[in-house]
Amino acid sequence: MLLRAYRVQNHLVYANRGTEAKILAAPKIRPAEEWREDVAAWVALRAERAPELDKDVDATATEAYIAAK
Repeated sequence: MLLRAYRVQNHLVYANRGTEAKILAAPKIRPAEEWREDVAAWVALRAERAPELDKDVDATATEAYIAAK
């Protein structure tokens, strides 16, 4: 599958699905313990598609990744 660009808060993630992008970015945003304590915030966390950035994906990548800033 092709990786596509997603924005999760201030992180750019290339992933197959938004859920995968959210899972990768979440630990960069807050520690896991905080997510466990605030499940509502986890549910509210969104991975927004950024199709204009799809062209910047690392063509050699086979797994989802967070883009370097």
